[in-house]
Amino acid sequence: MQYDFQQLSPHDLETLVRDLLQADWGVLLESFKTGRDGGVDLRYARGGHNLVVQVKHYVRTGLAGLLRDLKVEAGKVTALKPTRYLLVTSVSLSPANKQAVAAVFGGGLAISDVLGQDDLNNLLGRHPEVEHRHYKLWLASRAVLDRVLHSDIITQTEFQIEKIHATIRRNVRSDAYPNALEILERNRVVIISGAPGVGKTTLANMLLYAHLERGWEPVVIRRDLAEGQKLFQRGKSQIFHFDDFMGATFLGDRASGFLRNEDRAISDFIEMVRASPNARLVLTTREHIFGQAVAASERLRQAGLNGHKIVLRIGDYSFGQKAQILYNHLYFSDLPDAYKDALLRSEFYLEVVRHPKFNPRLIEWLSSFSRIQSIPPSGYRDFVRNLLRDPSEVWLHAYDHQLSDAGRSLLLALYSHGGKAEGVVLQPTFKKLHDARTTRWGFSRKPEDWGTAMAELVNAFLRPTGGNAFEVLDPSVIDLVNAVVRRAPENAVDLVVGAVDFSQIERVWNISEGAVQGVRAALIQGGGSIAAAIKNAIARSHRLVDLQNGAGLREWTEEARFAAIVPLADAMKTKDMLDLAKSLGVDMSSSWRNRAISIIDGVDALRALERVSWEPLQSPTLERELTEQLLRQAQDSCRSVELSEIVSVLDLEEPRNLAALQAAFENSRHEIASDIGECRKEDDFKGLRDDYELFASALGVDVSLELEKLEEAYSEYTDYEEQRADQMMDEYIDRQRESRHSEDSVRDMFGSLRSDRAD
Repeated sequence: MQYDFQQLSPHDLETLVRDLLQADWGVLLESFKTGRDGGVDLRYARGGHNLVVQVKHYVRTGLAGLLRDLKVEAGKVTALKPTRYLLVTSVSLSPANKQAVAAVFGGGLAISDVLGQDDLNNLLGRHPEVEHRHYKLWLASRAVLDRVLHSDIITQTEFQIEKIHATIRRNVRSDAYPNALEILERNRVVIISGAPGVGKTTLANMLLYAHLERGWEPVVIRRDLAEGQKLFQRGKSQIFHFDDFMGATFLGDRASGFLRNEDRAISDFIEMVRASPNARLVLTTREHIFGQAVAASERLRQAGLNGHKIVLRIGDYSFGQKAQILYNHLYFSDLPDAYKDALLRSEFYLEVVRHPKFNPRLIEWLSSFSRIQSIPPSGYRDFVRNLLRDPSEVWLHAYDHQLSDAGRSLLLALYSHGGKAEGVVLQPTFKKLHDARTTRWGFSRKPEDWGTAMAELVNAFLRPTGGNAFEVLDPSVIDLVNAVVRRAPENAVDLVVGAVDFSQIERVWNISEGAVQGVRAALIQGGGSIAAAIKNAIARSHRLVDLQNGAGLREWTEEARFAAIVPLADAMKTKDMLDLAKSLGVDMSSSWRNRAISIIDGVDALRALERVSWEPLQSPTLERELTEQLLRQAQDSCRSVELSEIVSVLDLEEPRNLAALQAAFENSRHEIASDIGECRKEDDFKGLRDDYELFASALGVDVSLELEKLEEAYSEYTDYEEQRADQMMDEYIDRQRESRHSEDSVRDMFGSLRSDRAD
């Protein structure tokens, strides 16, 4: 393949030239910093040799720019007095061009030591291992892009090929792509795991793009693996991609997912691909979901998925890699010179790279001229600082001026679920909220509003995460909607009236606390409509809760309903809310005739009553009833956390309470001791130790045996953790040694930006 090297930055080209010459000459070349090199990019100085190499890119000004600047370089070469001087450029040079270049140096440069574009391609042909290692060279080449764009199979994909090509050019070279490709070639399946926004989809797209160029048919799975099974054609070269393939199965109630045998579908499809020489499968998933799913499914453990996995971590970005991300985005951006100058002046780029909120998505924003063209160059640095300080500013203009009313309703709906929701929850939420807003504000409403809103927001404000689930594109979108609600508190009223689940109302209420008095005032002034919405939500048999692996449904207890409503009624002080709280109190009391109290929820209810400041809501009688029920249930059976919660809420100066809780401890010693086996992390051991010490001090019971067993278990845990920490530290040191970049090397990269833009 013949390259024009336009897909490489000056820094990329210098690294490529270094690797090619080292491979060709069998020596190790030193690298020097741009701006301090005195005409030296690479050097070999041993055994009397002083071989100097200068690398020039000049993709924009070509031969004319090269000849102009070489007049300056000629003076440097005279001062260096090298035993040999080599000039390497990406510019295409004819024999006459090489003579013209050599003539500038007046005999200090041999014509044979002028290497142009054709010479670099020749060296790549002689050293294919270097070409393979510099995967961005061929993957982002124009020739590959043209083949992909003109391929017959491209019409079968939904890829934005030009966008993927641009992303590859900006990619920071790491081990992730070659390692993922090696796993894919060896096992025919690769699982790309990591946190949201870490680059899983980008890496997956690079793998698919490489296979597209080789004529493979891409199959993008949107809903479930049954899609892939239907499209699978034995003997045909196909590469399948399923983004967030565990999201649909393991977000929410994990047990219900396994009842539907999704784990069997996953393992069966993986085995089908493994058995097919012409099939490949690229899967992405969030790491915490992957770990929980494998832990919960014997079938997935037996499938050996860990052997196919590569993990991406945003925390693994070194200082130098962050700098390369910014550098590559600037070099390949459409930013006018004045904006680049603002970033380069006084080394402002170092402030950006060091910023604690540095994020590749923000870098993409600040380097895109279409997004910042309303900002004058003189205000660009302030814009960048504000963007890093409060990323929500990125989204505010688009929210106010570029979204339809339906789009805003959808974004508010997703926000009310904490920024992520499955489609089966999000769509009815959108419908109810959008109906409420159109009625209240007189918006026009159309049957296609859901589809319109989704088309506006996907990949702009939200993204699909697999299995018909969605989440905000970036956490700064949540900051945006927080600002929108605080700026216009009537949005909070809309969110409550349009809620389909009590969790949404809780989120809105929580942001009304503290200094945001306008939101709380708007909710209180909402009167009957707010109370009616709360009553409808509290009447549901289940509510959405956040679990370790996502969101799920949990059945309401009467105690939980009462505990949730009392603080709202106490703050709002309206008759509607008072009536609702009293009604729930009666329901809770009546339910104890047929069932035992839920201890944790009962403690929450008792605490809520004890904190009431509004006299009409206070109920000493109900407090006594709650206390009696808690003591009765504790004496029957309880766990450590349940007993500690009761101890913390009841008055132990009351002899009857103390005696009942002492009996509860003795009756439940076995259950309390068994909690030791549930400890999985440092906080678990500390929490249980605190509980035991609380029982000893508050109840006067002997917990020496329990503490002894706890310390034995903790000792085993710390031994394991110390070994694990030592291993992790060794890996960390190795990683830092390999990827350490000083500020000088970062200045080197950005110095090449100045050099290239000056040519």
